[in-house]
Amino acid sequence: MSETDTIEQETVEVSAVEELINQITDGDLNKAEGSFQSIVQDKMADALEAQRIATAQAIFNDADVDVEDDSDITDEEIEDVVDQVMDEDEEILAALDDEDTE
Repeated sequence: MSETDTIEQETVEVSAVEELINQITDGDLNKAEGSFQSIVQDKMADALEAQRIATAQAIFNDADVDVEDDSDITDEEIEDVVDQVMDEDEEILAALDDEDTE
């Protein structure tokens, strides 16, 4: 193996953060700004993609379960829940009216 091949193999790619640090220490702040913005954009894109995946999994993996569970609910159970909510709302409104009269 020649000396040139050895030098080429030893060359290691510098990460974006290392490049940013090198630019800052060298005083090349214009390039450092561009590198920083690029790093932040990459991080935001990765986070957004991860959130998209999580949301899609939540929607599509749970969709079948929810449909099956909803079919077990009777009309009477729905009416009971609606009645409870209405009663709670009436109690809150009555309490607010009592506070207004005081």
